[in-house]
Amino acid sequence: MKQNKKLGFIKAAGALALSAAVCVSMAGCGGEQASSGGSGKITYWTPINGNATNFAANWDELPIYQKLQENTGIDIEFIHPSGASVGEQFSILLASTSLPDLIQYNWSTYAGGPGRAVKDKVIIDLYEHKDKIPNLVKYLEEHEEVKKNAVTNDGELFSAPFVRGDKTLCVSLGMAMRQDWLDDLGLEAPETIAEWDTVLTAFKEQKGATAPLNIGLDSLRYGLFAGAYDTCYDYYLRDGKVTHGFNDAGFKDLLMQLSDWYKRGLLDNDFASIDGKTKDSNMLGGKTGAMQMSLGGGVGKYLTAATEEGFDLVGVKSAVLNKGDYPEFGFFQSQIPPTMNGSFTAVSADCKNIDDALKVLDYGYTEEGCMLYNFGVEGESYNMVDGYPKYTEEITNNSEGYAMSVMLSKYTASYDAGPFIQDTRYMEQYAARPQQQAAWDIWTESNMPEHLLPNLYVSGDDQKELSTISNNLKTYMDESITKLIMGTESFDNYDKILEELENRCLSKAIEIYQRAYEGYLAR
Repeated sequence: MKQNKKLGFIKAAGALALSAAVCVSMAGCGGEQASSGGSGKITYWTPINGNATNFAANWDELPIYQKLQENTGIDIEFIHPSGASVGEQFSILLASTSLPDLIQYNWSTYAGGPGRAVKDKVIIDLYEHKDKIPNLVKYLEEHEEVKKNAVTNDGELFSAPFVRGDKTLCVSLGMAMRQDWLDDLGLEAPETIAEWDTVLTAFKEQKGATAPLNIGLDSLRYGLFAGAYDTCYDYYLRDGKVTHGFNDAGFKDLLMQLSDWYKRGLLDNDFASIDGKTKDSNMLGGKTGAMQMSLGGGVGKYLTAATEEGFDLVGVKSAVLNKGDYPEFGFFQSQIPPTMNGSFTAVSADCKNIDDALKVLDYGYTEEGCMLYNFGVEGESYNMVDGYPKYTEEITNNSEGYAMSVMLSKYTASYDAGPFIQDTRYMEQYAARPQQQAAWDIWTESNMPEHLLPNLYVSGDDQKELSTISNNLKTYMDESITKLIMGTESFDNYDKILEELENRCLSKAIEIYQRAYEGYLAR
């Protein structure tokens, strides 16, 4: 068991760490039965995970949701958006004359914020029915930080949230590179920018990589390499105040470094527009040696798919300038990820059977509900082995050749999201390869929780103004970053870019976020 002293949390690492697992923890799901209150029928609107469509067009056909209905005694009619984008379908839904009972979506995008949705009587404040959701209430009361991210500034519990039950689950992305190439070249995994330069140059000149470093603008947003220059692409906290990376002196140095790598052919020439399929082809085809990737959909996927003999990967720490520096920035998400469509399941104000709707929601915070959402149906998708819920070969090595992530979507919601608490024992098995486990350890040691903005539910006029400002800013920032890195914009014009950001109201956006952050602190 390995302790991250910087953060003060411990990662469960297998059967010996069962006491840390969410569903059996004294401070976890509570172990109470879901509240009673009828056995009727409710409607449940939610996007459907693409992996699940391999098996069903509706959740009602999946074992996990069949078991959910059996265990709660409630008949659920699932409604999935189709046709237009999920966001467009959500807007159409809100304009309808009658809403479904449960709506699982990213309610932080509601015009005016989720608190406005409560005040508009679109959804209800679940705290007005505390007695019907005892397990959810108990969990939030025992986890103050999670609770603060789940409620509005006015204290409204607008949804049953998806909760990552341990902070290690908040880190699943990072930099990884070809370990076999490092071994062939006699190099160690880089820690400093200078070491990265040496490794990427060797990948190009000695391994024939045409895109040694394969990252896009999305990777910059996760803080990769930016932390070495004491900055971040996005909004973040510094000394309790909201700021933006473009305001940092180090941000220009970051872009100059990336521009240098671009000119020398170390950074993929198509970094600004590259898609996932091309990234996959580059990594598996020997064109790329280093890339941002996830534990399962990256490290695990490539190790499984690789046909080149000896292909191997290693997770790499967030870069620093000087050997021994602590990487203050990296990829770290809130325990309630604010941008996932499955993070917030709300009860609509049109709900005719509130007791049953709340019973379904509360079930995900019971011990039985946690087990179902994380591991599925006992005897089919998992078996208890010495007190540990071990996935069966139906999940890990099924006869039809489906990836584990696809099979998980049939039996569980652990790979996706929903109204429940995610368990570390899911990730221990999903990322079971030694390379994945090692990367998970490395990435959890280099992250940015002290700089991470919590869930800020900007409301009212601020939300409307911020929406307009943000779209304008993001487009200009992305264009400027791309031009500077590619050399089509001179760094001599950098101050003019900063002036234009001010003209586009960057300071106003920071002011709005600061106001929302102060509201968060008062929750």
